[in-house]
Amino acid sequence: MRFRDKFLSRPIRAGRPVQSRGNLTIMTGLLVLPSAIAVVMAVEMVALTNERALMQSAADAAALAGARDLMVSGSSQRSAKNFAEHFAMTQVGNYTQRARVAFSARVEREGVFAVDGFAVRPSFFGNLVPKGGFKIRVRAVAENMVRQPLCILGQNEAIGENAISGDGTSGLVAKGCVVHANGDIVLKDRANVTAGTVRTSGSSQGGTISPTPNVGALKIPDPFLDRAISPPKACSSVPHGGTDVWTKGTLTLSPGMHRTQFVMRGTSTMKLLPGEHYFCLPSIFSENSRLEGQNAVMMLIEGELTVRAPASTSLKGRETGPWAGFVIVASRTNASSVSFLSPNVDELLGTIYLPNSHLLVNSPGTVAEASQWSVIVAYRLIVNNAAQLVINSDYEGSPVPVPTGVGSNVGGANDIPLRLRQ
Repeated sequence: MRFRDKFLSRPIRAGRPVQSRGNLTIMTGLLVLPSAIAVVMAVEMVALTNERALMQSAADAAALAGARDLMVSGSSQRSAKNFAEHFAMTQVGNYTQRARVAFSARVEREGVFAVDGFAVRPSFFGNLVPKGGFKIRVRAVAENMVRQPLCILGQNEAIGENAISGDGTSGLVAKGCVVHANGDIVLKDRANVTAGTVRTSGSSQGGTISPTPNVGALKIPDPFLDRAISPPKACSSVPHGGTDVWTKGTLTLSPGMHRTQFVMRGTSTMKLLPGEHYFCLPSIFSENSRLEGQNAVMMLIEGELTVRAPASTSLKGRETGPWAGFVIVASRTNASSVSFLSPNVDELLGTIYLPNSHLLVNSPGTVAEASQWSVIVAYRLIVNNAAQLVINSDYEGSPVPVPTGVGSNVGGANDIPLRLRQ
């Protein structure tokens, strides 16, 4: 054999054989693939744990919010359910872009509110591992431990206005009960609100509020919306009494229609006898005059009621009849104010209902502190200057019953006694 042929017949030893390198690549790929899958699965498990925590946190918050809103006067099971489900969805934020998320809320029994959450998002290999995708199920059950009465409801929802407001060094004190605004609570300067629970469906601005208000709460419908506020006959059919000015003595009014503008001055007193009193014209109290009544309700069909300093007021609401539990009521067409501008308003026992007008308390002193209990449902509540409006809630044993829908008849919920049971 020639040298050239012999040399060419020898095996090539420089470098590894081509077949060996291919086998190594395949073996490396087979080893790396399980490791990569393990890393991806580990990352997904961590993400899944975080997502489950997010879903549980949303369900917990929604259950507490639903239990709180359900226990406040005027909130229905349906509205609380819808509110809690929407609230839960807002808590998970952008997670809804990666997964199908749903929450279901319901009332299990009085004071117990449950929220179930379910989420599905894509998994490995076209949702084959696990089959159908990653699934998350959470559940939260909240229980309200204590009920609180609703003692103040500001109904104004108009943007740019407010439902409850205060300025100066004024204060609203309603310990042990719920102060709720369907619109905004706006306080200026050093104005303050102290209550068992403070809630607003709008915003809370300025001042000092204790405890911290629950913002974004459900709106409370007018608890007395179905009540007809109508006098025995139209004001126009009652003989006009003109203006009656008193400077001394006692004006004793029997229940019925009053189409006279009463101006009480000096040391005069207006005494309301038991029953319903329908006022068709304004009533004004000033100087050392006095407004008093027991087992009586002032029905303001037209015109305002104004008590200027240093005039005094002591009113105890109706004890029997269709307006039992009420002390001052304005008709739905009456937008005139009820103004207490004197610190000598000692007693307002009963419910003040002003569906389309406002209650103004503007006096450098304490108002209504001697009342066993008071409830205010007004379009707006305004506390100005250095006035201190005190709302008591001692309902037991009162000769004036509490109307259905407010006070101790249907209570509200304090955040503190809410608890998660599951």
